[in-house]
Amino acid sequence: MAHTHCPGFPWLPDDWGQGIKSTNRTAHSRGTGGGTYTVLVSPSGKIFYHRKDAEKHDGKEWTLAAGFNGQVKLAKLQAMEAIQLARASIKESSKGGQIDVDSDKDLFAVLNSTERKFIPKKEEFHFCVVSARRATKIEGVRDIFMVQSQLLEAGVTPTWYVDEDSVADYKALGLKAVVGGKLTPSRNKALEDARRLNKVCVQVSDDISAWEYRDGEKAAARDDTLMNAAHAAAKRLIVSPVAAASFILAKMRGVPEDRKPKLGGVYMLGSCARTFCGEAFARKHFILGDFFVVDKGSSVNFDEKLTLKEDYDFACSHIRAHGGVMRCNRMTLNVKHYSNSGGAVTVRNNDSEKRNIQVLTGKWPNAFRANPKRKNEVIMRWPADDDAEGLKSSKKKGAKQASKKSVRSKKVSDKKKTAVKKTVAKKVQKVCADLPSGKAILTWTGKESKQEYISRRCKKVNGKAVQTVIGLLKLKDSSGAERTPDALGNKSWLASCVLCAADDPDVPQVHLLLCVFQNLGFHAWVLPNFHIDFCHSCLAGLVCLCAACGNRVVLPLQEECKR
Repeated sequence: MAHTHCPGFPWLPDDWGQGIKSTNRTAHSRGTGGGTYTVLVSPSGKIFYHRKDAEKHDGKEWTLAAGFNGQVKLAKLQAMEAIQLARASIKESSKGGQIDVDSDKDLFAVLNSTERKFIPKKEEFHFCVVSARRATKIEGVRDIFMVQSQLLEAGVTPTWYVDEDSVADYKALGLKAVVGGKLTPSRNKALEDARRLNKVCVQVSDDISAWEYRDGEKAAARDDTLMNAAHAAAKRLIVSPVAAASFILAKMRGVPEDRKPKLGGVYMLGSCARTFCGEAFARKHFILGDFFVVDKGSSVNFDEKLTLKEDYDFACSHIRAHGGVMRCNRMTLNVKHYSNSGGAVTVRNNDSEKRNIQVLTGKWPNAFRANPKRKNEVIMRWPADDDAEGLKSSKKKGAKQASKKSVRSKKVSDKKKTAVKKTVAKKVQKVCADLPSGKAILTWTGKESKQEYISRRCKKVNGKAVQTVIGLLKLKDSSGAERTPDALGNKSWLASCVLCAADDPDVPQVHLLLCVFQNLGFHAWVLPNFHIDFCHSCLAGLVCLCAACGNRVVLPLQEECKR
């Protein structure tokens, strides 16, 4: 007797079945029962034990294309399984049975009474999924149905915006698919369609397995242990994509200001533990392209010169056009697209990343800096003086900076290794009185760096006074003249910054750095206040950006630039 089941082998034709045949017990059988065979079952019910015999009976050689529909059925089952696994992880449950999304009322209870008045109907949304080249690979099909099934479950049918070569493949899966083009043209077409329909545009990535919201009290202080505890204690909600979009839109429309944000989204990491030391909503921050809401009345489009990192530019453009955005810092996504096949992954490489970063920083030079922990990534920080384009801080040669509140990050010259001249914000200057004297002794911890030259520099200045070490250095001023830092003003200091092996992933594991701060009131002698990155000019020195005031300096204790 053969028990057929579906789906079977990937090459098995749609009208054939794969089964298990039980055999009688024999002398060499183990236990009390017989064995089993995996068999192939023809449409007429005839059983075959070998592929070659079944192919001969069918009159043709089988290929992967012949069994694709069966694999699509398997992908749909795996998609549902992935959703349930994601939800079980959120609920921290190992029990069997179906896990549904939580009630929308639980999520909307987080809104205040004014915001709840703006909760929209699902018919007000135009849900769009931007995808490309994923409908012919089983992994891609599984992700496609993972997103499609969650949207259908929530009561909406999305439109899939795909490349022209793939549109037939997406339609063959039963999806509502239209030609959008490449990434940014597809995003813009989705925006244009939403405007034409007079609807709110919601754009969704093609590999989201769950939407989660954490509702809980803030941590008492910015401490990892306290933030993690607050994060763990928060109530975890599984929310539908429609409820998530409705929640974000209600927050956007419910702000008290006359100038309402038109773009809203979710936190960009899978864990929002670090947000529990701050506010649950951010108004001038990066909005992740995996899931965002664009309200009616926005005319901002994506810059089609960008093939990657287009969401960074889109967020900046919205902040400029509408005064801010609405990022929900306690709402996160389960996504995986850095390992996906197809989509933007096929065009993501070092050269394309660098080209897009160049376009991005060219438009918004004061809003971005290099990510010290991830190669070819940037960190967005909207400047306090609102001068993201660097227009207010432009100056004639030799002139002083226009504003003491500037937080502009100046690019390092390819030809010169100089400390960047900046003026710290007034609020930072108040704490400069606590700086140690020039007679303070620099002490090396003795811990060896992985980079031999870092250890060599540390040993070189160990046991020497600050004023002595400063005198050993040679810098060039704006006129090109070589001078020692102590001749540049009494606010120039050499700082000995010691970093213990912190668990903080945002802080680089460098144990001792020697930094010259020119015209900068150095307001902390602890490295976690700073972000470190390699000098993009020569890859020999380091660039230090103060997280509190935004001033950037170059560490001058470095070998000669080879460029």
